[in-house]
Amino acid sequence: MAYDAKLIANYFLEKAKAEDKNLTPMQLQKLVYFAHGWYLALFGQPLIKEPVQAWSYGPVIPSLYQEFKRFGDQNIDKLATSSKFSGLKFSIAEPSVENIENPEEREKLKQFLDRIWQVYSPYTAIQLSNLTHVANSPWTLALANSNGARGTIIQNENIRSYFQAQRANDQR
Repeated sequence: MAYDAKLIANYFLEKAKAEDKNLTPMQLQKLVYFAHGWYLALFGQPLIKEPVQAWSYGPVIPSLYQEFKRFGDQNIDKLATSSKFSGLKFSIAEPSVENIENPEEREKLKQFLDRIWQVYSPYTAIQLSNLTHVANSPWTLALANSNGARGTIIQNENIRSYFQAQRANDQR
């Protein structure tokens, strides 16, 4: 099952707050991207519903960019929100992993995201960005194939293949 990218972002923001760490928009973008890539590689399905785009500074999830761009390169101090209409009622909520009804699904997702957090949270925004800019990464290939056009979708199949290759390299 694919999730709202804001739900995944909020999980990382809550982890950061619990550990008295800070996250910038760039760090958050990359954390969600790495989580999505590893989820594709390990489970064969997308973690997030929204396509990842190739922008000049790396892979971007547009809804997260719009949500957090006001923070620039500063630390994020608010959770992402989503609005919905139900009948005649309008509501705003902070998407949360805790709201996933199936307890097994919720725990599996939390364990997975905790592992991503453990591996990638020590890195700075620049270090995370550099990890996405290596030769033959999904981002570099998407930019090359589109002559650098911003907003080019990075195909999930390319992300999955790349992270599967990373996994194979790690197991050697």
